[in-house]
Amino acid sequence: MPRAFSLTSESLGYFIGYTLLHADRVAIVSPWVSDVSLRFPVNNRFEKRDMNLLEALENLSDTEVMFVVRADEQHNNFVRDRLPDHVSLIEVDNLHAKLVVCDEFVYLGSANITRGGLELHREVCEVIENEYGNAETYLESELDLTFSDS
Repeated sequence: MPRAFSLTSESLGYFIGYTLLHADRVAIVSPWVSDVSLRFPVNNRFEKRDMNLLEALENLSDTEVMFVVRADEQHNNFVRDRLPDHVSLIEVDNLHAKLVVCDEFVYLGSANITRGGLELHREVCEVIENEYGNAETYLESELDLTFSDS
């Protein structure tokens, strides 16, 4: 049985910052995504610990990041139009899942990656071990997403 722990939605901005900083590959899955505020752990890569998602992505070009968002959702246009070139975007019809996945663990819960999801609403959030050991395999197995090598 995988280990799990609960996480408040207020802590999700820190968790995403930690994951982006320490994981080689990260998938952020949310029907709606905004340029949310993130907090990073003490580290020797950044002078500041607080930055918005888009700024963090620009500064973490060596981290493989994939966004999976709801297709044809205008709310996502701001982030979609500003993603750095090294970030992949997959749009999925009828997406409702909210996940942050890396090879080691998975955040799953009810919080969208928006200001409301991270700061305003009461959300249920958990972090579990990624029993697949791979972010893409988790998404393929649990969300029936397929990835091509092209």
